[in-house]
Amino acid sequence: MAEIPVEKKSSMTWLWVLLALVLAALLIWWFAAGDDDVDPVVDDTSETELVATETPIAADAMPLTLAAVVAQPQDYIGQEFSGEVGVDGPLTDRGFWIESDGARMFALIIDEPMEVPLDINAGQTLQISGGTIRAGGEVTEVEGAPLDDDTRSVIADQEVFLIVDEARIEILERS
Repeated sequence: MAEIPVEKKSSMTWLWVLLALVLAALLIWWFAAGDDDVDPVVDDTSETELVATETPIAADAMPLTLAAVVAQPQDYIGQEFSGEVGVDGPLTDRGFWIESDGARMFALIIDEPMEVPLDINAGQTLQISGGTIRAGGEVTEVEGAPLDDDTRSVIADQEVFLIVDEARIEILERS
């Protein structure tokens, strides 16, 4: 019988696969790196000029003074008032006029039983802490003792008034 030499043929397919992977990687890199030509964004750090705008200020952002309350009474209903005020006349059993910087408003005391009632008179200076601004007109429910007719008629003529607990009033200067 004749001898036929059989030689194992070497396979080069792995080389073609490796070349295809390298080519694919180069193509991906080339497409992904295509955006490198874009100029980088630089933040402008130059100073900018602030422009003032005329924005209406909300009532709660303004300082709560008697002048502000008297000027726009409906904007302050339900808000708390604290401050140093003078006492002006005429007085009623439970009410008195407070004034500050030319503005004047009626104040009503919540008459709770105290060992020594407050003796508020015209000409005194008071420190009020935590009074509440209420709408004037017909007042039906007020804390404390019932209101006398003089006090009711003064409140009926007011757009707003201040109601304050007598424990939150300190007499700073007596007349």
